[in-house]
Amino acid sequence: MKKLSLVFGVTGLLFVGSAYALPQTKYTASCKPLAPTEGEYEEAKGVGSISSQSAFKKITSGNEAYADGKFNESITILKDLVANSSDKVAVGRAHQLLGVNYQALENYSAARSSFLKAIESGFLRKQDLVQMRRIIAQTYTIEENFPKAIEWMEKYFEDVIKPPANSYAAFASINYNSGNHREAICPAFIALELGSTSKKPLYSMLFGAHIKLNDNAGAEVIGEEMVEMFPAEKSVYNNLFAVYSRRGKQADMLALAELARMNGIWTSKTNYKQLSALFANNRTPLLAADRLKEGIEAGVVESNEDNWKRVADNYFFAKDLDNAVEAYDKASSFTSSGKYDYKVAIMYQDRDDYTNAVAKYKSAIRKGNLRDGDVGYAYMNLGVSQFRLGQENAAVASMKQAAKYPKVARNANSYIKYISDLKKMKESIAAMDLEEESPSDGG
Repeated sequence: MKKLSLVFGVTGLLFVGSAYALPQTKYTASCKPLAPTEGEYEEAKGVGSISSQSAFKKITSGNEAYADGKFNESITILKDLVANSSDKVAVGRAHQLLGVNYQALENYSAARSSFLKAIESGFLRKQDLVQMRRIIAQTYTIEENFPKAIEWMEKYFEDVIKPPANSYAAFASINYNSGNHREAICPAFIALELGSTSKKPLYSMLFGAHIKLNDNAGAEVIGEEMVEMFPAEKSVYNNLFAVYSRRGKQADMLALAELARMNGIWTSKTNYKQLSALFANNRTPLLAADRLKEGIEAGVVESNEDNWKRVADNYFFAKDLDNAVEAYDKASSFTSSGKYDYKVAIMYQDRDDYTNAVAKYKSAIRKGNLRDGDVGYAYMNLGVSQFRLGQENAAVASMKQAAKYPKVARNANSYIKYISDLKKMKESIAAMDLEEESPSDGG
């Protein structure tokens, strides 16, 4: 597996390995081929050639009819040979070809009967016998008689030499579909090792088998390999994400989800919300806000009060106040309440932007529906902001409104007195300045 590294702040995901290495788990580590990978078949005694000229011609005619798709015609020719020929080699081959014809006609019971007679004849080559065992297994698989299919695949592997990758893949599939998940792993693994082109189904079987066996660590190894091999398949991200979740790997869940988004895989409403929540849970509120905002602006996630509030809250926690203000304003557009204007007003006031703070406090008060106590604080903070702008009369008027609310009445009255005292002090200083400027009476 090639190296893949993604880092987002404090979050990272790292897959390391060989580009061609098969996944090693506690179950795959001991996998070995089920049959010899080298060697040749030894011809059994009794195997010979067709001696009868007429039987040879009928075998040839039966083969030609089969090749032309004339299965019933081929069957008629071969049945006549079986009934009338004393050439045992020809009869054995006729049964074999009959089985192939019946298989083509999807008459699997008749096909098996013919193949068994061909096997029992004792006049066919070993490789032909072995191949017929596999075909018999295939017919049982089609009928979903998996126990019999397994039985015949086991007989096949007893004598086969250098079996192809697809035979291992077939055996893995039969075991998996019959619920023998442990027994499915090694055939699937060997099929991949032999270069099977059915990589996705085989990896899926390996992954599913490890999940069924509660080997989440093994499933994780396979899942990571699948993400590398099939980066355009949404299911592989979902499967690995589920394994990370089982194992409590929050950081890896986040990195994988972000990788899926970058690859254009995770783009649904659920995906955007999930990714945003993961960033928030991993204390990366800026990216949590960015991802949910991206989903909203893409038209995938609903543009509503709750979603914009989540965006705004995360920007607020990230101290990105400009974006927080923008998002709270959008949340505010979906409600008649002044609660978001009140929150934005506090943010402006904290940044000494008193002009905008005054506008937002007024809007919050006008809209109403604030929480208990917030109305009093809104009036008082409005007064403070107005005072900072030099609007003393307006500040006093706001503080008088605030004084009507018990929680802030004392502070509001103190502020009114402070403004009044300050005004008197300014007037006294102004009067003193006038006296100093007026001419004296002496001569």
